[in-house]
Amino acid sequence: MTLKVEKSDGVWTVKFNRPERMNAINEPMSVELLELFEGLRRNEDVRIVILTGEGRAFNAGADLKAGGTPEALRDGPRGDWRLRDTVKAMRACPQPIISLVNGAAAGGGLALALASDIIVAAKGALLVPAFIKIGLSGSELGVSWRLQRTMGISAAREFLFTSRPMSADKALDHGIVSAVVEPDELMAYGNQLATEMLQAAPDALRVTKRTLDAALEMPDPPSLPSSGAISASESQRPASRTSPPGGRPCPYCP
Repeated sequence: MTLKVEKSDGVWTVKFNRPERMNAINEPMSVELLELFEGLRRNEDVRIVILTGEGRAFNAGADLKAGGTPEALRDGPRGDWRLRDTVKAMRACPQPIISLVNGAAAGGGLALALASDIIVAAKGALLVPAFIKIGLSGSELGVSWRLQRTMGISAAREFLFTSRPMSADKALDHGIVSAVVEPDELMAYGNQLATEMLQAAPDALRVTKRTLDAALEMPDPPSLPSSGAISASESQRPASRTSPPGGRPCPYCP
């Protein structure tokens, strides 16, 4: 199995489990990822998902060295769109997803981290877009949608055009990650975060994830459907300084 899943008290900890390849995505991993997140969509027993990597990397993206073998990733124009569907399934599943970036998150691995709700990085971790360097666009898998809203247009485009690695501290400055901690404290930090989130009422996390995503999709925040109390100050706040005219829909969403 390319994924290791630890189940405990409403929390699933999912670990990419190919440490010898820096947890790079091959065909078996892409199949397992999609099945896991699609299966969570109607799972009411799981309330939070923690995503991280075994070994020294979070996820190095597509396993390019597997080319020509049965395990080569068959994704995109020459195969299935499984990674795209996985990112959409991550947003469709009702459980908040916490990514603990313990090392490099590159290419498709960065896209998976950005599809999470909360990202926490270890000191020394790197975010690497990488797409342009292997002949893809820098806007793959919804990466540009989230980064332009988080970093601002100019900074996000510089990052994606150059594929320059970004340190954990710089990612914190840009608001991409919510915290940077020592590597040996990362798992404990994530577990504590999950414990605090579990104090919410049973459906509160699910409803909050859904309405937060809806707020990013819609150009007129006051028109959001009411799924619970939304403060007046939040309802009057512009959706994003970088939202395009017309409120283009979220590419993550099904």
